[in-house]
Amino acid sequence: MAVQQIMQTATARSQEKIHHRDEAVKWWLGVALFNVIVFGVFGLITAYKMVMPGLFNGVSWLAWPRIRPAHVNGVVFGWLVPVSIGLFQYFVPRLSGTTLYSEKLSKIALGIWEAGVIVATLGILNPWGGELGAGSLNPWWMTKGKEWEDYNAISNLLITVALLIVDYVVFRTLAKRRYRQIYVAVWYAVGMLLWTSLVYVVGNWPGQAIDWTLHNYFGWDSLPHFGFAGSNDANVNWFYGHSIVGLVATPGAIAVAYYFIPKSINAPLYSHKLSIIGFWTLGAIYFWVGAHHLIYGPIPYWLQTVATVFSFLLFVPVAAAVINFLGTARNEWHQLRYNVPFKFFMAATVMYFVVSAQGSFMALRPVQAITHFTDYTIGHSHLALFGFATMFSFGAVLYAAPRIWRRPLYSEGIADWSFWLAFIGITIYVLSMTAAGIYQGKLWMDYPHLPFIVTVVDMVPFWHARAGGGVLMVLSMILVAFNVYKTATSEEVDQANGTT
Repeated sequence: MAVQQIMQTATARSQEKIHHRDEAVKWWLGVALFNVIVFGVFGLITAYKMVMPGLFNGVSWLAWPRIRPAHVNGVVFGWLVPVSIGLFQYFVPRLSGTTLYSEKLSKIALGIWEAGVIVATLGILNPWGGELGAGSLNPWWMTKGKEWEDYNAISNLLITVALLIVDYVVFRTLAKRRYRQIYVAVWYAVGMLLWTSLVYVVGNWPGQAIDWTLHNYFGWDSLPHFGFAGSNDANVNWFYGHSIVGLVATPGAIAVAYYFIPKSINAPLYSHKLSIIGFWTLGAIYFWVGAHHLIYGPIPYWLQTVATVFSFLLFVPVAAAVINFLGTARNEWHQLRYNVPFKFFMAATVMYFVVSAQGSFMALRPVQAITHFTDYTIGHSHLALFGFATMFSFGAVLYAAPRIWRRPLYSEGIADWSFWLAFIGITIYVLSMTAAGIYQGKLWMDYPHLPFIVTVVDMVPFWHARAGGGVLMVLSMILVAFNVYKTATSEEVDQANGTT
């Protein structure tokens, strides 16, 4: 297989058996699995408040406008990015023929990262209400109130520092690699870390906080503003918002897939050349598509058109990855009967293609005229972050856990249940929101003859289906975390695991 081909090019010295401690990996995966349950429950509360508006009535920090952004941001920065980093620190040393540069530094980065997520979540939920007085209006603490830009400046600084430490640890690991060839999973891992560093700084640039500080403490009103304004602010907002999916979650999940799919089924990668084409086209194209969120919005018409064109060009990196994954599995379909990680990977591959095709066609103006601002977009985003990215991560975690803790997986049955709950749950969720969004958009287009409240009432059955699908998705999260926990604490040791 491709991974073995890389290892066969090594020198005799590099063939020495390497003991991977994986201590940092254990911590990153453990924290990520804890976070996915917490923020998954937040999402479930968000869904149920649509059909039970009085749920937690009077508890201000569980109000829908607070818990929804806490859920959205927490799923990405509390779950998807940490689990990707943990898995990177599992396979990058193995593909480099060396050990992780510094377990200690990695665990320090995790502590800083999690502190940033906690500070950010508390800043959004604001459980203290108005008790902080004027201090609660400090822009270094409060959210900017923009889609995806909900984390406060203090938390952004913490997360940025942690991310730079992770970059340093991974790059120093690569610098001492024993294998000359760099496998594509490492390319995507490095790309994800670099793109995340760039995108996060641009999207969370604390311009408002800097302007506020200079005005209140130095009286420097004549200085130029450091924040973005007007249509530039909107464009940067959606460059960041869409890049979280395309340049953070996507390369992270694909990096994981390129390592774990061949390993889990013991098959060679279909095409290394195709994987490199996919990597470079993803990096070249994805920067330009964020503006398709502003079709008919306050940005130049030509920029909307550019975003639409590049949205369709994304079929190139998507097709490269999907063809590669399916080609790798072409002779191994029988393993779907018993190989649970493989089930997760193949389901995620199909959902990756569907969500990417869906996103490209959503960039067309006639489609946007119907789907924009509707529940269709909610289904689309969950298909991306759960159906695609999370399903890949679940499969990888279930494959890696026995090898990290050197114990057999606690329960193949529970693993299988976690797959079917996740698969059925996201299917119900996406189908209900897709149908709801199209119906909702068509109703809105008849606004001269139809009271708006009618369009709300008509959504209730779809929202019940969404909540039901959400229950299954959260149960799958709990089962995956439980299975990993029981594997980690088992007394049955399997010394054969731990090398691959």
